[in-house]
Amino acid sequence: MGTDLTVDSLTRLFKERVTELQQEPEFRRSGETTNLAIDEGGRPRLKLAVGNVPLDYDLWQGLRNPAIVGLHPAGLQEIWEFHANRRRGTVGRDGRKTIFQIPRSFDLARQQYSRAVIVSVMLPFSSRVMGEYAQMILEENKGSSHIVAQMYQDVNAMIDKATSRVGIDLVAEDTVVVPMDVATVKNVSTEAIPATRQGEAHGPSKGGNYPQKSMAALLGLGQFGIARFVFTDEAVDGGVQRMVGPIRSMVIFDKEDLVTDGSGGVLYPTEAWREFLLRLYDFTDIDPAVNQYRLCRYIPYDGESCRECIRGCNWGALENSVPTPRGEYPGRLRQQTHRFWEGKLQFDYVQCREEVVQMRTLFPEWDCVRCLSVCASRGNKNPGGGENFRRKMLELTID
Repeated sequence: MGTDLTVDSLTRLFKERVTELQQEPEFRRSGETTNLAIDEGGRPRLKLAVGNVPLDYDLWQGLRNPAIVGLHPAGLQEIWEFHANRRRGTVGRDGRKTIFQIPRSFDLARQQYSRAVIVSVMLPFSSRVMGEYAQMILEENKGSSHIVAQMYQDVNAMIDKATSRVGIDLVAEDTVVVPMDVATVKNVSTEAIPATRQGEAHGPSKGGNYPQKSMAALLGLGQFGIARFVFTDEAVDGGVQRMVGPIRSMVIFDKEDLVTDGSGGVLYPTEAWREFLLRLYDFTDIDPAVNQYRLCRYIPYDGESCRECIRGCNWGALENSVPTPRGEYPGRLRQQTHRFWEGKLQFDYVQCREEVVQMRTLFPEWDCVRCLSVCASRGNKNPGGGENFRRKMLELTID
């Protein structure tokens, strides 16, 4: 019997590791100053999604575009080859000892393993801290907060360590586990991707060639907003709470049967699901049949257009990166032909990051996350959007 890789089991395991980390000196905070979103029992409101695919599945089919996941995102083969190179042994294909250290090839992996299980996990930021920051920047006209900078640093470090520790828990004789924390993503990008296919020219993924946020979207963990971060809405205490935070993932090669019926919450990303996601994240597609499932309310649906994140962006990056709520690019954007690639508009990262980078040379704790905080605390929410989206996901991911 293989390792239990269901949503419930993995969520439980991740919560245990995060709870342990909260007690360590590096992350210890009082209940009033916790940097995490927590439930009524004080446990982290961690969000997790699981999918599985055969090893010949192309994770990024139709998405290789600098405006989406980049030209050369790391797929299953690159992740396998990174692991195989790190774990190369002196046993040949026939099982006999050899003087050569040759990594196991991806062809051999396809013979030995029946599927790749992909886990995507979000550790949401404290809604209280983000709400206070949103109030500060919008009502008091302040630019940054050392409290938010500390929250950002702490939660990212915590989910990195939790991902690594869960990976250790899952290591077994018949499985290969690759925790995609920050260090591993960087190493995969430099060791398994040629230098000519690395760097900013190949896409928006921060820190390497593996797009964590796009993986989370593919697995239905959350949705992209117009600010290009992933969030999810959950029913909490009779209301709707928007959750956003750092995302990590894990890739597990094992010998279990491929799950295509949704059992255990394990998703199988069918072609119909991928087509739906492409429409959902294209904000020039204003079809009500698609828009009803969007958590981002920028395109109006039973209400006015939400522009809270744009209002909170001092640098104009968001205004310069989206169509109008009617799904049309204004003339000033259409004229910037250099920012379009195969019809997709690239986000204005220069405008977004230039001010922050400059300010950090003066104030090391300077951070922005304005759009993220304002969206989470003040963005218009679709009350039934989360449940409607999950029902649609279940409908489209059963093969």
